[in-house]
Amino acid sequence: MRLKAILGALLAVLAACDEPTVITHVFRMPNIRETDLVAMQGPQGIAVEMHGLPWEDADPAALAAAMKGPAGAAPIRFAHQRVMGPGAHGSRMVLHFNPSGPPNSDHDCSLTAPAMTGAPPAKGFTVNMTFCNGEKIEAHGFLRALETQPGDYEGFSTVMRQLLNVVFREEKDR
Repeated sequence: MRLKAILGALLAVLAACDEPTVITHVFRMPNIRETDLVAMQGPQGIAVEMHGLPWEDADPAALAAAMKGPAGAAPIRFAHQRVMGPGAHGSRMVLHFNPSGPPNSDHDCSLTAPAMTGAPPAKGFTVNMTFCNGEKIEAHGFLRALETQPGDYEGFSTVMRQLLNVVFREEKDR
């Protein structure tokens, strides 16, 4: 029954997309809710640790600024003035763009050096998004955006919000 609900919700999200996206590897600790995103914010917002970029010449600060919290959530800001390097920091969102291997959130939360990434494709991108508290995973999801054009921060914002909506959606059977 739970798999059926997850597949139904995923199909609904995909049907509502303006462009093709694929979202997989979704996990959230049972005690983590979208309201916890508000608690993760420091004075500048949620710290963002980026590995790679979705496209060549992307601006990390503009990417963080384009991020929007889940639909219907309290206002959430992402710390675009404070994009972090790797290391076992406190609460943060780790974005591993175009990973060179399969999604690995355990690895992404414990990085002490830049992660291995593949070359950005001509269009679209992949990202493993992990919310970490130190080296502990709190939530994650993997997104493959197939049509986002390089430099399209609005399209980036749309697909990343879709990923956040799937990761932080409330399920009746949880």
